[in-house]
Amino acid sequence: MKHFNKILCPYDFSEYADEALKYAIKLADPDTLILLLNIIQLPYLIDPNGFTYYDHKAEALQLDADLNMNKKLADLKMSYPNYKFEYSIDIDNDPAVVILKTQKEKRIDLVVIGSHGRKGLDRLLMGSVAESVLREATCPILIIKNK
Repeated sequence: MKHFNKILCPYDFSEYADEALKYAIKLADPDTLILLLNIIQLPYLIDPNGFTYYDHKAEALQLDADLNMNKKLADLKMSYPNYKFEYSIDIDNDPAVVILKTQKEKRIDLVVIGSHGRKGLDRLLMGSVAESVLREATCPILIIKNK
């Protein structure tokens, strides 16, 4: 089996992300770095003059995400003491862009991403982060659908 130096696993604390993380761990070995990437999407408002204002709670959301990611990493390190885990938090309203930027900047060998598996109108309205990443990434992508 191919050795992966770095695996990127976008992680939003959902059951889809947990399922993808399980696969990332199965594909890793003790020399592989598994990077969990949490992306905070801020709510925004557009005033009548066309100016966009992002929610003022960004700092609180980032502190909360940092606390939860630290807890997740501690749990992972306890369950898999010989494996290497790191996390990164980014704030952006386009998760696919952040995932692709991180994949290229960190020279990721594999992206393991959970998918909600939306179809039809839901997919059209919500978009598909996994599909965008699949189209644009410069490394292999493993898309995991939750059972």
